[in-house]
Amino acid sequence: MSARTKKDSTGPSSGRRGLFGTVTPRYDTAGNLVAWQVRYPDPKRPGKKVQRQFKPDMEHEAHQWLEGERHLVELDRKNIQEWVHPSERRRRKRASLISFEDYVIRWAEGYRLPNGERIAGGMRRNLYLDIAHFMPGFKGKLLTEITPTDIKRWYDAPHPEGQWAFRRSCMRLKAAFASATKMGMDGSPPLIRDNPFILPIPPAPRSAREDVPPVTPLELKLIAESMPDYTRLAVILATLVGGLRCGELCGLQIKDIDLKTKRLTVRHSVNRGYADRGSTRIARTKTDSSRRTVPIPDGLVPLIHDHLLRHCEWTDPEAMVFRPRRASVMSQTTLEAQFRKAREKAGRPDLTFQSLRASHATLLMLKGGTLREVMDELGHVSEKVAIKHYQRIVARHRNQIVNQLAEDFIKAAQ
Repeated sequence: MSARTKKDSTGPSSGRRGLFGTVTPRYDTAGNLVAWQVRYPDPKRPGKKVQRQFKPDMEHEAHQWLEGERHLVELDRKNIQEWVHPSERRRRKRASLISFEDYVIRWAEGYRLPNGERIAGGMRRNLYLDIAHFMPGFKGKLLTEITPTDIKRWYDAPHPEGQWAFRRSCMRLKAAFASATKMGMDGSPPLIRDNPFILPIPPAPRSAREDVPPVTPLELKLIAESMPDYTRLAVILATLVGGLRCGELCGLQIKDIDLKTKRLTVRHSVNRGYADRGSTRIARTKTDSSRRTVPIPDGLVPLIHDHLLRHCEWTDPEAMVFRPRRASVMSQTTLEAQFRKAREKAGRPDLTFQSLRASHATLLMLKGGTLREVMDELGHVSEKVAIKHYQRIVARHRNQIVNQLAEDFIKAAQ
């Protein structure tokens, strides 16, 4: 029922305009008192009203609040104390009680991807690692106490965690403060007015990964032979089929491989759930674009067929392609540990699964693949990311094309 004002109300609470404001009873359509509405002119915005509602049994409190507001407005008029809107006062009071540490923990717990989903697995671990890098610089402070000067002091201090980690920490810290400047999900006002992080985000340093040359056929052969028999196929798929990430390899199921059409579909990755604890389980891919279908080279069909027959319950579409010894789903930690041992034996300690993925992209380009085809293989939507992180310069190939270019010009000039 909608509330209304009874026209025949009398007495001090009748709603008649006084010198400062009004306390007006509100009734529902059945004539029941539902609230006391208090209103007075906003001293900072002519024509606007400041208002608040009190419960039916709080008439005395309503008059007390109005009298208190009148006093504050008088102080402002006499230039003794600036008047602040009640909602801003409530925000400041609420914020003044929140420690920076408590706020950041709450912010991290509610962290969401751009599509609104909660983060899990490695992304969640990275978030808390970034928070751990900046938290000591502000621990013990209230959220509202932190100033740009405090942030600059932390910003200029040594950061032994490295340039990449420092950059990520700056981004997280700025994002946490930015969130505090926004209205709460419950409609509560922002905790702070302005973001105190006004310093520039450090530029991304050049990654040492960019200098890692692609894996060679002989190196891939040695790595595969050094892997356990039941996961040997993983390094081959990462290099030659779709540049699969480690998590995507662990999440492969029998239904994802179609040897008749020679297609492999990436549908899942793996993680340990939202809390990043417990056993490894099948999860969503890193991004929506990571879900993709890629071609299986003709030469790999017999190898994949042999693996499915020897190591998998190949008649069960839900069965895992890489089945661990003591668990239902292969963990990235296990597969990466096996790979680290194998790469040492092959003399390539610099390689990672990400390097095999980059090798796939680079070798496809060298064989004539277009940038669009490489992006589709990797499940990328950004040309910039594909070029910067997943294409390597191959010195021998570069020498060949430079020599060929010069030779063509020399011949044409003769």
